Amino acid sequence: MSMKRTFGLALATMMFSTPMVAMSETGSNWLQLKNRLRFEYDDNIYERGSDKTDSLKIIVQPEFHVNLGLQDATFLGLRYRPSFFYWADREPDDTDWHHDFDIVLNHKFAPRTTLGLKNTLRYAERPELVDRDVRVQSSADYLLNSTDGNLEHFLTPAVFTRVGGRYTILRFDDDALAKTDDYDVIAAGLTVGFKPAPASTVFADYRYEETSYDLSTRGSESHFLGVGLEQTFNPALIGTFRAGWQNKSFDNPSISDADDPYFDASVTFLPSPRTRITTGVGYSMTEADVFPFASQDRLQFFASVSHDLTAKIGLNLAGAYQKGEYKGSQVIISEDGKTFPDGEEEIVQLSGRVSYMINRSNWIELGYQYVDLSSDFRENFDRNRISVGWRTSL
Repeated sequence: MSMKRTFGLALATMMFSTPMVAMSETGSNWLQLKNRLRFEYDDNIYERGSDKTDSLKIIVQPEFHVNLGLQDATFLGLRYRPSFFYWADREPDDTDWHHDFDIVLNHKFAPRTTLGLKNTLRYAERPELVDRDVRVQSSADYLLNSTDGNLEHFLTPAVFTRVGGRYTILRFDDDALAKTDDYDVIAAGLTVGFKPAPASTVFADYRYEETSYDLSTRGSESHFLGVGLEQTFNPALIGTFRAGWQNKSFDNPSISDADDPYFDASVTFLPSPRTRITTGVGYSMTEADVFPFASQDRLQFFASVSHDLTAKIGLNLAGAYQKGEYKGSQVIISEDGKTFPDGEEEIVQLSGRVSYMINRSNWIELGYQYVDLSSDFRENFDRNRISVGWRTSL
């Protein structure tokens, strides 16, 4: 792509974001408008181990927030973020559109009874390997929708119950991929909790989860029974821990039931008003990212640091590690009787961002992202992305 065309497209994207400024001048507190414009260099756009193709790209991400307090007992929040990607050297399609739409509704029926609902909709064209909201890893267009709800009631000021449910669907546009990877997840649970002190909450819960694929022999059912603790040790240190036992049965009669412990823990530490550190770990049996496996044992670590170097300069660092273990005994046997050995897959993600605040509404950002996939079943690769951009919030 010529430099003239690059400049012309950049000018168009900046003009696209300009009307947001005019709109905000007549807006009120219930409406918030944001926009991000980034120029990025990507050294491996097809996620290959060899014969890598690099490209410059332009990313435009306007974001619209509506927050409504409907009387004193009800809150409604809406968020919509379309994302436009233009690639200078990607064939045959040089553009992508992604759409994120969230709805949050909270209602207090009485001082001790509250209802919370959330719906998350994602549509992406040729998504990245790892998305922070979903586990989609196939390079194909998809739609994901997840609806969560919970009703919480305090029996006494210290004892509460919570009933919750979730329904998630994943749909791929590609017919061949849809046959093996489209799924529905139905989950429900009951939690009983006790607050022995204002800063402490202990609880026990039971959860049920059913995963159904278009390929019926890939489905499964899981039962979870566990306990947990939420503790504010002091204003600068907050921790959450959950652990229990999971039983998983498979729709494929040739795969035996599995039993495993599960756990997750996270800690947030604020050593100073300018610094925030969050770290966590988790382990459970979950849906497999690699076909034809019916399940995987997944271990995850993550950590992030946010620090204000000065009143205008902010630094954000994040890292994550994921290891999925796959068992040959949990493979959906193909018609030709092909078998698979045990194996594993590791994903490492690193990112960093430095932002400079021009004024209360505008920032300049410099970012870096790194992904490395090491797999016994798929092509290994690593990927680096460097970007510079402008962010505005009104």
